[in-house]
Amino acid sequence: MHIFNPIKRMAVLIAVTLFCAGCAEKDTSKSINDVYQEIAETVSLKSPQCMDEDFILNYYGIDVSALEEYVFSISEDAAQAETVIIMKVKNTEDLKEFTDCLQTIVEDKKSEMENYIPEQFQIVAQSKVQTKGYYIWLIISDSADDITDIIENALF
Repeated sequence: MHIFNPIKRMAVLIAVTLFCAGCAEKDTSKSINDVYQEIAETVSLKSPQCMDEDFILNYYGIDVSALEEYVFSISEDAAQAETVIIMKVKNTEDLKEFTDCLQTIVEDKKSEMENYIPEQFQIVAQSKVQTKGYYIWLIISDSADDITDIIENALF
């Protein structure tokens, strides 16, 4: 009968543990509010104002009851197009509907800014609605790449 050396047993156990730990899914325990706070601390947002569910429903037609969580921040300054919208849907089948709503926001902001503030129009024109898993987001900002990096690093 062959007996494993206790040191070899421990080495195999450690190796298997490390291998399995590398395969585990990333813990996405950060809330969208936590992610938004990280964005606000990292990027200089221009007059951000988080909107409540009544405003979101009445102005944009988005029913937040279909969302697990969300942040819907737009600039209070009418001369700024900056928008940070991050949502987590309860059901991925709703992503198409929310994508369409957010794309409408982009088109509306383009119309608002095109002849009014051309440099803000360019920022809006470069924005895009993005989805991954249960998450959907729209970033309209001259810091869009940095904000998107924060979102992706925090949630995925």
